Amino acid sequence: MAARNKSLKNRTEEIIKTDEGMPSKNPQGFFRKYFSFKSKIAQRIYIFAFSVVAVAAMLSYNYTPNIGIELGKPSPRSIKANKDIQFEDFVKTAEDRSKNEAQMEDVYVYDPSILNGQEGALYQIKYFYLLTQIVSKKDDKPIEEKASYLTNLFGNEYPETTITAALNLSIEEIKSLMEETQVLARDIMKDKIKPTEVDFIKNEVPKLIEQDDNLNYKYYPVVISILQNNIKATAVFDPIATEQAKEQARVSTPLHMVNIVEGQIIVTEGEIVNNDNIAILRKLGLLEREINWVRYLYIFLISFIVVFMLGFYIFKFNSQVYNNVRKILIISILIVIFTAIIKLLTTLSIINLNLWNYLFPIIAVSMLCTIIFDTNMGIIMTICLSVFAGITTNLDFSITFAYLVGGIFSTYLVSNISQRSEVMRSGFISSLILAFLFFTINLFNGQPTSIALYTLLGVLNGIICAILTIGLLPFIESSFKIVTAMGLLELSHTDQPILKEMLIKAPGTYNHSLLVGHLAENAAKSIGADSLIVKVAALYHDLGKLRRPEYFYENQSNMENVHDKLNPSMSKNIIANHIRDGIEDAIKNKIPRKVIQIISQHHGTSLMTYFYEKQKDKETIKTTNGNSELLKSHFRYQTRKPQTKEAVILMLADSVEAAVRSVEEITPKKIEQMVNYIIDSKIKDGQLSEAEITLKEISTIRQSLIDGLISIYHSRLSYPGTELKIAGS
Repeated sequence: MAARNKSLKNRTEEIIKTDEGMPSKNPQGFFRKYFSFKSKIAQRIYIFAFSVVAVAAMLSYNYTPNIGIELGKPSPRSIKANKDIQFEDFVKTAEDRSKNEAQMEDVYVYDPSILNGQEGALYQIKYFYLLTQIVSKKDDKPIEEKASYLTNLFGNEYPETTITAALNLSIEEIKSLMEETQVLARDIMKDKIKPTEVDFIKNEVPKLIEQDDNLNYKYYPVVISILQNNIKATAVFDPIATEQAKEQARVSTPLHMVNIVEGQIIVTEGEIVNNDNIAILRKLGLLEREINWVRYLYIFLISFIVVFMLGFYIFKFNSQVYNNVRKILIISILIVIFTAIIKLLTTLSIINLNLWNYLFPIIAVSMLCTIIFDTNMGIIMTICLSVFAGITTNLDFSITFAYLVGGIFSTYLVSNISQRSEVMRSGFISSLILAFLFFTINLFNGQPTSIALYTLLGVLNGIICAILTIGLLPFIESSFKIVTAMGLLELSHTDQPILKEMLIKAPGTYNHSLLVGHLAENAAKSIGADSLIVKVAALYHDLGKLRRPEYFYENQSNMENVHDKLNPSMSKNIIANHIRDGIEDAIKNKIPRKVIQIISQHHGTSLMTYFYEKQKDKETIKTTNGNSELLKSHFRYQTRKPQTKEAVILMLADSVEAAVRSVEEITPKKIEQMVNYIIDSKIKDGQLSEAEITLKEISTIRQSLIDGLISIYHSRLSYPGTELKIAGS
């Protein structure tokens, strides 16, 4: 017990003497500034380097279970897909393209010159009939000689029987047949005839002629022979068009996609493993056992950029976090720990099923950072972890999108909460949002059972994150001595046990604390200071009076002043000790250190005028200036002067409320005069000299306190027209 009390006293003395919250001086010299652990700059650099290396190492590590699969050998066990995947089988796609290209026929174009050209079929038919007509007119030669002559003249292209039959025709018959044969040739060769189709067309000529009602059957042999001899391929091969068609066939070939559903059996026990099985298992990430240095470099670069942008944001736009190394350390630890959790869950999804990817606790970080810092920091941290989630899931940025949107929603849900119990409500709402996002991203590609499962996991994720937030928040607050708005709001509620105790034991002090809290809060708002921490500090600033409430004026109603029977020095010690007693009690009640720091400075080194004057009046020997100053120092509070604007506001609000309370027949004029007198006295005494506060801000605080006191004492104001006489106060 003695050791515990000694530790408590040491902590009390540390709070009174130290100057928390003030800018610290970095060691001088390049090495000490950037490498010494005592340097704040070096500490930030080390935290940044640790974050980058830790995150990159975790994201780069690729755990692959040894499933014992070898190509061409039986599988030692049945292996199921651990997630839904869809990928292109490049080998099968190439095979399909080659097949379609081979099946594409050559392109032929119609050449009208084959029929109508100078050497075309019509010309050749006409040439045959005209030449036959000329030779048949030679009456001086026998038919056999004419036939032989024409046969040789045509180069034996026509049978001699065809020529003989044609020579036996009359001139009119030859002319008529020539026209009819040309008509038939046009009908037959008006369309494209490929070289491979010529023989077929020639064989079809007799059938076509038989269908011609204008032609006598006795002329069939001649016409058939002439047509069959002159029918040519009218379609000419086009190599350019053919190549284009084949290329189009390749391009238009659909990709050979392989769709694997989570839980689908890839290879059964004892089945011979083939190339298709290997390709699917690789895509599922079950066979990646080789070191991919390019991937490592890529992940390190992304990790560095993300963490660097986070650090740049803190440096540029959030000086409150940047100037507090403990807060930077909290951010680093949250990133590293939750990245590790994300990586662990991703590893489980590789071993088992993809459902673990839907349980990343990113929303917990979003809510924690919003409560500990602010909404912007919560959003930035959400972005960072969502990107890391996308990397761990093999660039599945649909997951990134879902967690990013869900996390941003959750930051706004907890941005203004005042009770830890409200975190659960916010977490439940976030879970519904996350469930909807999971439903949306899986709606078009997932199976109905998978969609339902992932939607339920979204609800479960939000609830788990809310529980994590509620559980981790007190731990972070106590371990890192962080003051959160939620914690301050809870302390500001008057149902706190220590405040209830104050109401019972020291009702005057309790009422005084409430009024000071009201005045200080409004004054802080008027200059943009932290109104919440000022209000909480005001509520607990006189906590030490609970040990001896009867020794303080506000609790002495209907009783004599106990100080009338005490030596002024004794009274001074009792009054002064209420600060140390208050700090000890605040530590016991786990009041945040930052609040205690303000409480410890709310009297500064002010002079206890009443006891000083009482002691001075007892001196029988006239004091010199030196002795007077020595006596004054004895009756001053032995604490630090206010170091921050918040501490200044508490000092002034406490002093003016106590002073106005003692005024008889309160009027607005008296309130204004008393407030001006108290504030001017504090300035003259140098109590505000160590705080970074401007005269303009002091003037604003002064007016806020005057307005607040007039509002509080409005029902008690009287207007007798009397003047407050401050001289001699």
